[in-house]
Amino acid sequence: MKKIVVLVIAVLMAFSAWAKVNFEAQVPVDVEAENSVKAKDKAMQEAQRQGFLEVAGQLTSAENVETLKNLSDDEILHFVQAVSVADEKAGGTKYKAVLTVQINEPLLKDYLAENSMIEAETTNLLVIPVYKEMPRTAPQLWENTNIWRANWRSKGLIKFGTMEVQTADARFQDIPDLNAENALYMDSSLYNEISSRFGSDRVYVIYAESLENGDLKVTLKNEKTKNENSFSVYNDGEGNLFDKAVEKSVMFISNMEREAESSSGTVANGTLNAVYEYGNMKDWLAKSAAITALPQVDGIDTKSIGGGKVSFTVNYNGSLDDLLGSFQELGLSYEANDNFYVLR
Repeated sequence: MKKIVVLVIAVLMAFSAWAKVNFEAQVPVDVEAENSVKAKDKAMQEAQRQGFLEVAGQLTSAENVETLKNLSDDEILHFVQAVSVADEKAGGTKYKAVLTVQINEPLLKDYLAENSMIEAETTNLLVIPVYKEMPRTAPQLWENTNIWRANWRSKGLIKFGTMEVQTADARFQDIPDLNAENALYMDSSLYNEISSRFGSDRVYVIYAESLENGDLKVTLKNEKTKNENSFSVYNDGEGNLFDKAVEKSVMFISNMEREAESSSGTVANGTLNAVYEYGNMKDWLAKSAAITALPQVDGIDTKSIGGGKVSFTVNYNGSLDDLLGSFQELGLSYEANDNFYVLR
């Protein structure tokens, strides 16, 4: 029983640092078990499940709520920010109270979006893929030989968290000044015309260059903020190079969007973007609580969850080497990938 209590407290402490939550549900409980302690544990689980489903029901369809009922108690606990107790009465084999369950709104919305259960409050982004096949060739945009744009187009609408990423298509091809060269050095008038036609100011030019050694260098530019980022995909002979580059680009765009949103807020000494590959939700709960408890960590912001991966940001103080060393002490291995780390 002590282990269960410690886990719940640790998880709630971790989640309280992640986000300010407004969603809550009041759940009256009246439970009987072998004794009042077990009755309280049972009541807590039932209230968390009911509160979670009530909040989720405000965001998604009844059909999707039925699907959410298949989540385990541990998985539902992941979304619980805190539980407060009122009118508590315990004794003998019974437990009675009114429990107020607070749900982590950003985490829930990201989860629903990741699993195509929510359509509201999405961010629409446009990517313009420019490709240069070899160092001495001209960049391409609308040409049929632009295999970089063809790869993006083959993915259709890409959903990542609350982002929906579209690729420039025939709707934009008739803009006179929109060619490869002008896309790479986009001025404000061209940007305004593109964003007006797209209906969103989130426009990214994604420039991929095939290098002589077979690697792929990708540069991303947020045309709204003019911020740039870049990474390389190495030709290791495993998998499709362009598929890897698209997946990595979406991750970078997500990070750049998040940085733009938080630029006016409080900045920690350092920020580390990470992806954790978890075996199950219980594994992630334990690791997130352990990371949050590290003395260097000021807070964790989770961006998206799904497919056995959690994308999150760690705000930390001190040096990056100290933080990575602490990760290793927790039994985590890490792999640096330019703008983010993969933790296992």
